Amino acid sequence: MNKKISYHPITFVVFTYNEEKRIENVIRNFINFGKVLIADDGSTDGTLEIARKYGCDIYIRENFGYGYVENQPLVDRLYELVDTEWIYWAFADEMLALDTIQEIMKIVKEDKYEIINIDRKNYFMGRFCYNMFHSRTNKCFKKRAIDFSNNEIHGFGKAVVATDKIYTLPDKYYVHHFISNNVSSYINVINRYTEEENGRGYKSSFVFLISCILLLFRFLIKHYLLGKGYKAGIVGVSFLFLMYIYHIVKLMKSVEGLNLLNVDDRIMKRYKIYQHDLLSKIVE
Repeated sequence: MNKKISYHPITFVVFTYNEEKRIENVIRNFINFGKVLIADDGSTDGTLEIARKYGCDIYIRENFGYGYVENQPLVDRLYELVDTEWIYWAFADEMLALDTIQEIMKIVKEDKYEIINIDRKNYFMGRFCYNMFHSRTNKCFKKRAIDFSNNEIHGFGKAVVATDKIYTLPDKYYVHHFISNNVSSYINVINRYTEEENGRGYKSSFVFLISCILLLFRFLIKHYLLGKGYKAGIVGVSFLFLMYIYHIVKLMKSVEGLNLLNVDDRIMKRYKIYQHDLLSKIVE
């Protein structure tokens, strides 16, 4: 094990909830390079005991279980707790390779930038999925460099520094994202996330249908072919269709939000017409 550094230029903030099966490796991933703060949602398993064993700082989030973590009130609270200038935003299903951490630490110590933009690549069902649905995020930043007010789920705020203060790590350095959900639990995640999101609404059924078809073709070309998802075999196909379902559900809920399929009003009114017709024949 590397010797723990005495000077901490950065704090790795790790968001957790009942992560006893994964948190130890994540802590070991970061502990030799800076402070580790566990921002917990009230875990009831051994997550916090493991964190204490490694000497991590612990913050039990107020109003945990509500909303998503990329919001300004939570960030402001973290700023109060963190005494380093730099923050790395982490989750218990993510890890970094040694060369990536070393590159991040080099940029941090050079102190020429205020944000480090990093790519994230996915593992699903035990397989690496190459560039399928990879995404870049400003996961490492100086305090106050990002504004999280009016942020939305899956968003990461808005950079408030000049573009020349943002360093983009080369593609060979990336976050390893280990998606732990099986198909059943991922469906639950889809439902929960799409409740938080505001999708585009479609007033025309034809436009909605065309959008769904085009989305499938875009996913096939961009993520399965160009993103090399085919190299993951059947896992790549499964990942493709789960993400497609996710976006389709989001579109469907946006339609529902436009009152084209309002659950409380129009759907029930339509059902009552059918029910009345059924009852009228029985009464006769």
